[in-house]
Amino acid sequence: MRIIVLGCGTGVGKTRLSAALLRALAARGLPALGLKPIETGIWGSNQSIVDAAASDATALIDASSVRTGIQHHPLYALREPVSPHLAARRAGTQIELGLIARWTDEAERSVTPHVTSSSALWTVIETAGGVFSPLAPGTTNFDLAQTLGPAIWVLVAADALGVLHDVSSCLQAMRACGREPDHLVLSAARDPDASTGSNSAELEALGIAAPAALLARNDDRGVTQLLDRLLEVNP
Repeated sequence: MRIIVLGCGTGVGKTRLSAALLRALAARGLPALGLKPIETGIWGSNQSIVDAAASDATALIDASSVRTGIQHHPLYALREPVSPHLAARRAGTQIELGLIARWTDEAERSVTPHVTSSSALWTVIETAGGVFSPLAPGTTNFDLAQTLGPAIWVLVAADALGVLHDVSSCLQAMRACGREPDHLVLSAARDPDASTGSNSAELEALGIAAPAALLARNDDRGVTQLLDRLLEVNP
């Protein structure tokens, strides 16, 4: 089963949630693989990763309970810390959704230890930027999520001022494109403000969305409720 982690923007806690999900799955004895096919701002001028230990992809690898035979850095590891489409263009390449789909398939086929049908693999795939961040001309993370086939879509937003607008806007745009997220998670804001702590209740009271989980910055327990829901539907 694939879980695709999408964001209402950048820096909203996608990596934090992805890693927490991977650790929670592993704690249940379930094989879990974390992948980030696109990451910007991590390559140095000598074509080496600036700080491998600090990269999002490495955080997901470290949280995974299985390993894969493919390269451990992202398929598109891009130097410039800008929008994926622009980082790719400046690197002289273009992001191709079909290539990402094949790379993901290969990663799942090559996991070790071998995953049996009685203990199906869970793959957590983190996207780069927001739901509608451009990956290439006319292509966004929404399109990537669709290309990756049947999956659970989890939308992440920061528990901070502006989240009511951000979530509402994302949901309206996603509905217009024909696919809503399956779950919404609020992740602890880097800089809490007067709205922090009240946003979950306000989202529900306004009829925008009911968050499935609240995730603290240094405590994974908030993801348990979300995982329970996932396992109820996909045991």
